[in-house]
Parts: sequence; C-alpha cells; structure tokens
Amino acid sequence: MHYTRQKEHHLINTDRGGTPCTFLERIHVVNFCVAMVDVTTENFEKLLPEILADLKSAVFVAVDAEFTGLSSGNSYDNSIFDDGNERYAKQRENLDRITICQLGLAAYKGIPDTNGYTVITYNFYLRPHSCGSIDPIFVCQTSGIEFLRKYQFDFNKWLYDGVPFMNRDEADRLSQELQSIVEGKENLQLSDELRDRVRAIGEWANTAQDNDTSTVSVPLSGTSKLLLVIAVRNLLMDVWARIDNGKVVVQKVSETEKKKLDAVDSEKQELVSALLEKFEGFSIVFKYLAELQKPLVLHNCFLDLMLIYKQFHRNLPPSYKTFKTDLHQMFPLIYDTKFVASELRYEYKDCDRKVYNIFNDTGLGSLAASLGNELPVLYRPSHTHLPKLSKYLQNGASARLHEAGYDAYLTGFCFISMAHLHAMLQMPSRTQHRPLSPREHLYAVKNLANKIQMRQSRVKYINLAGHDPVSRRPPWLLVQARQGCWWSRLSPSLVSSSLSHFGSVDVRSHGRSSVLVATTSWKRTSDIKEGLANDRYLKAQVYNKFRHSAALRTLGWSVGLVSSGLSAWLFYNTFKKALA
Repeated sequence: MHYTRQKEHHLINTDRGGTPCTFLERIHVVNFCVAMVDVTTENFEKLLPEILADLKSAVFVAVDAEFTGLSSGNSYDNSIFDDGNERYAKQRENLDRITICQLGLAAYKGIPDTNGYTVITYNFYLRPHSCGSIDPIFVCQTSGIEFLRKYQFDFNKWLYDGVPFMNRDEADRLSQELQSIVEGKENLQLSDELRDRVRAIGEWANTAQDNDTSTVSVPLSGTSKLLLVIAVRNLLMDVWARIDNGKVVVQKVSETEKKKLDAVDSEKQELVSALLEKFEGFSIVFKYLAELQKPLVLHNCFLDLMLIYKQFHRNLPPSYKTFKTDLHQMFPLIYDTKFVASELRYEYKDCDRKVYNIFNDTGLGSLAASLGNELPVLYRPSHTHLPKLSKYLQNGASARLHEAGYDAYLTGFCFISMAHLHAMLQMPSRTQHRPLSPREHLYAVKNLANKIQMRQSRVKYINLAGHDPVSRRPPWLLVQARQGCWWSRLSPSLVSSSLSHFGSVDVRSHGRSSVLVATTSWKRTSDIKEGLANDRYLKAQVYNKFRHSAALRTLGWSVGLVSSGLSAWLFYNTFKKALA
C-alpha cells in the first residue's frame, strides 16, 4: 500500500471527440487488455493449477500489495538520517503486526515472434488463519482502513474468504504440533463450530450400533473436514472418522476396534500434510514463484518486500545483510519502477525535455497516465486481448486504483513502457528503431535491477545485490545553543520549529544542548548554516562524527592513553636494560 501515490489522471482521448476517458480506457484504445481474477478461499484450490501455469509461462511478474496499516507509531517514521540498515531495523519492528490484506500478481507473457504481450492478473485477498498455537495477531491502522474503504476494498471478502498463508517458521512449528496431535500426544484446539460437530457425532454414537456409519451433512471447508477427522479420532473413544469422496464419514466402533484402527492407521502423515497445505495457502504460490526465479517488478516497494518476506518466507532476520542476501537468492532480478522512473528522469533531463516531462511525477497512477500518452519513440509494444472479461474494463479504471491486482497491472505496464522507451533512446538514430522482444526490454534496464528506491533517507536506494551506495546527501549540521542562551535544553521539536522557514528538515537529539539537522538539499543546508551565523540563540556547524561524538571521543582518548602508557612502559624497559 502506498498512501502517497497520486490519484489517477484523466486523459483526453481524441479518438472519442475529446470525451474524457480514464487511463485504462486509453490503454484499451492502444490495444492493451488485461484479464483479472479475484482469488479467495472459495476458488483458490480450483484456480491454483492455472495460477502456477501462468506464472511459469510469464516473462516477468508484476506485484503489488495493500496493507492493514503503514506505521505503528511516530518512532518508525522515515528519516533523512536513515541508511539502509537503520531503515530496515526500524521497519522490522514497525511491521511486526502489520499484514498484507490484498496482493496482486500480474503475469506478463511475451507473444512469440511479435512485439507484444498478454497479461493476466490475480487479485488475492489474504488473511492469516489460526490452527493450534498458531494464532497470529495483527493491527489495523485507522488511516489504513479509511484509505482502503475510499477505494472500495471489499472487507467482507477479506474477513470471510481471505486465503490463508504461513511462512516456513510457522509451518515447521505447526507441522510438529499436528504430528503430536494426530498421535494423540496433544489436544487440538477447536473452533466453536467444530466443537459442536464433535458433540453431535458423540450424541449420534450413543444410540448407534457397532459398525453403523453416518455422513456429516453440514457444509464444511476442506480445512474443517480435516480438523474434524482428527478431532473425532482423538476425542471419541468409540468412533472412527475418515474422508470419503470429499465428505466426512464416521463409524461406530468398539474401543478395541478403535485401538486396532489407530495402530495400523497409515493416513496420519497424509492428514498432517494435507492440513499444512491448506494453511500454507498463498505461500504455495510464493514458493513456486521463488523456484521459478522470474523477474519481479514492483513500485516503491521496500515495505512490500519486507512484508512478503515476513509472511511467506521466514520471520524477518535481525541482520539487514541476511535479509538482502536471502531475497536476492530467491529473486535474482527485482525491479522497482519508481527507481527506474527516477533514474530515467535524471538521465534525460538535459537531452530530451519531452522525455523528462514524462517522469515529472513518479507516483504509480500519474506515471502510468504519462506513459499511456503517445511516446516519442517508435514501435510501442502491442498487447493482445485475452478471452476473459475483466472487471477493470467496467465502470472505469479510477474505481480500481489502489486495488492490488490493478496496481500490479499498472506497474507492469509502466515497466514495459519505460524499458521500451529507454531502449529506443539508446539507439543512435530513429532509423535504427525496431520492434523489441521481451528479453531485449529486460536487457535495456538490467543496470537498474535490484535497486530499491529509498524515500527520505540518507541513501538514494538500497542494493539487494551488493553494498548500498555511498550517501550523496548534504552533511549533517550540529545545531547548538549559544552561550548565555535562555534555553537550558535544545529539543528536536524546538529546533525544527525554529528552522521551519528554511523548508523541510529532519532533526535528531544529540546530547542536552545540541541537535543534529539533516536535509535533502545542499542549498537548504547552506542556507541554515549561513542563516544561523548571526542568530541570537542558535549556531550551526558541519557535524564531524569523531569531533562531535562523545562515544568516539572517549574511545579515541582511551586508545591514546593506552598507546601512551604502552610507549612509556616500552621506553622505561629499554632504558632500564641500557643502564644494566
């Protein structure tokens, strides 16, 4: 979820006599069409083979996620002081109880021997489910819920029919628990519904004769059926349960017969495996996507990647380096379209004003709208209509902005458009322009892979494939109270207020009588330093880590003292030996 994304721009489609149309309608005019499927527990298992097949045949997969919130408190807000490691540590704690509630996957496929693509989008509603001791807690931030409501998020689909998911750490823990439960070593925690079903089966068994059978007629989900079979076997001493043709069948047996059946039961491991598969849900899709190692394309995606890792792979590791290494091993090529747009804007700022203006706003909706206009290059890739109808072609595209599936689709469209634009502009002349294959589109932006845009931070981006770049931000300023100032203590809020007329700054506490100030503008930093030169209360100087850090100064003095002591001792021993 990217709350800062701009609303979709409306364009004028001259083919319709100047009638306003949405961005998607304009894309439709240039022969770009998308099929979209909402995925819930109702259709997940049925669609799973088709989903996996579409991912396997894709050239790349565009991804977007919507969250239940963005921040658990002010202490987790982005800051210009953050480098990649600090931002990761901050967000690792912040995202502990935030969850993805909707995830979009758009599988882009190249059409052989043509300059074209097809795309199909899956819009997954995701909700953690409970089983045994696995009972996830997540928070819903009020502003996040209001944001989703504004864009017609279907909360009923999410809460009633959200597809389950589970990372590997949770799956390992649940597997051990389920193994103990089917072996009768632990009791299964049941929902009220399943507890009622077990009670009803027990009442039936009280009047049934040995070998009598009955079928549970109450509709149950696949997961509930498996749990009911385990519960009946564990809790009722004279009833055996099994699944037959998709239905739960119970049989009245003697206690002796029950022990014999339990002793020779070969289905225990199958029950555990089947239950795990039910609770892993979307994680099956994620693991398959990681096996394929398809290029992933996202927009402004640092939080998306952290949550995807946390929910479908492993608990977030304490080490920032481990996080980057693991992610890069799973997905060797990840593209951030916000970073790609920012880099192309910088690259063409002095050579092509029309191209530069396309990237004036790198918010997803605005960027897609700009790229949806006529590009200043030839052979824009065509896109073939798929046979399925899409809800994105109904009621206007603006009604679907910020739905994960639609945003994934827009992200993929932006990626192809920018890759094609960049590839064409790299050719010496327009006479050399020609249709490009999907592989050539990917190759055109290969140098921009694995670089994730960092908003309001010390570094421009984080590098998933290696070391992060050296910061090119202006140096920090150390702001102190002048001698004799009536302020006994400088607080970040006080200094931030005092410097507000210089523009946006970030302020961090640094001792009792000083603060650190960071900006993203060299001019602003210079203006603050010059502006405070004659200020009555405050003064500023460029921060030097060694000179102004108490900890480093103490360490320096300690090293100096130890070094001096060692030198004196060596001199004394040498002098003593000389006298002897």
